[in-house]
Amino acid sequence: MFAGIAMLFSALLPKRIIDERVRTTLFYAGANEDPRQWIGLRLFTATLVAAIFFLIPFSLFPLINLALGTNIYFDFPMNILVMLGMGIAGFIGTLIIFYLHLSYVVDGRKRMVENILPDFLFLVGNNLKSGMAPFYAFRSAVRPEFGPLSEEVKIATQKSLGVESFSDAMKSIGTRIDSKVLADTTKFFAQAIRSGGHLAQLIETTASDIKQTNRLKKELVTSTKMYTLFILFVVIVASPMLLAVSVQFLTILGGVQEKTIGISGASTAAITQQTGFSTSAIAITPEFMTTIAYFLIVTNSLLASIFIGILGGGKIRDGLKYAPVMAIVGIVLFLILVSVIGGVVHGFA
Repeated sequence: MFAGIAMLFSALLPKRIIDERVRTTLFYAGANEDPRQWIGLRLFTATLVAAIFFLIPFSLFPLINLALGTNIYFDFPMNILVMLGMGIAGFIGTLIIFYLHLSYVVDGRKRMVENILPDFLFLVGNNLKSGMAPFYAFRSAVRPEFGPLSEEVKIATQKSLGVESFSDAMKSIGTRIDSKVLADTTKFFAQAIRSGGHLAQLIETTASDIKQTNRLKKELVTSTKMYTLFILFVVIVASPMLLAVSVQFLTILGGVQEKTIGISGASTAAITQQTGFSTSAIAITPEFMTTIAYFLIVTNSLLASIFIGILGGGKIRDGLKYAPVMAIVGIVLFLILVSVIGGVVHGFA
């Protein structure tokens, strides 16, 4: 049943996109699923989520109004636009989550292979020095702890047992892992096997270069940790604290104005001169400031996560996974600080 539904929804995408983009990404993720069924099932799930988000103004908003005493309501043209907007946001957001999950799987396989590749090459070099042929040197270096790399080497060696040569099979090792380092290394060794030469020395030299490159990358990430910690402090601690102080300031200012307005027998100018506060109504209310605080915390968390991703690995999506955690922690801390600061201020009043 689900397979038929998935194939039906996959027809919404052009065949070229499925074959060139979806199939390739699934290969890099190590998945053996049919790309049409995979993308079709995700489109079906996104459609269901969009339908749920579309009905939120009818289902969730009345419950929120009843529970919190609010009055969230939209007139006829606006409520249709809100429903359509929420439905589109749910559809696109669900697809983005699926895309990010698959991208993280691809990047995880890439980082794992690039980290263990030098150890694998050193082991191959030792096997070659012991007198093994290149085919048996690579095959004997396969270990379970090498993970995806071991799987690709096994596939390559199995191909070389047939009509395909070992040098050509070596080039296919990098076709299922999105790593330029691995692809360049396998192409280099395939050419070295054909031309001959000191293969063991070439492998060990390449392994040393890759290990040095990985070490430099780790040092670069370590050097940016202070910037990352500063960004986290500003977004999670400093920003909610300042916003909580602003909300309590507006609350206190509104209370003072209410008291001064009730003073009888005094002119507006005299009250302003004695208290230092104007008796005119405040344009910004504490409730409006609280709403603005939620928006600022979520926006700052999104922007900070993007910046952290660029600092860490140069990719925006590497930092997006931190945005929900940062937003939730910031909002919780904001609510706590509003209560704490309010209690302290009322305690001195």
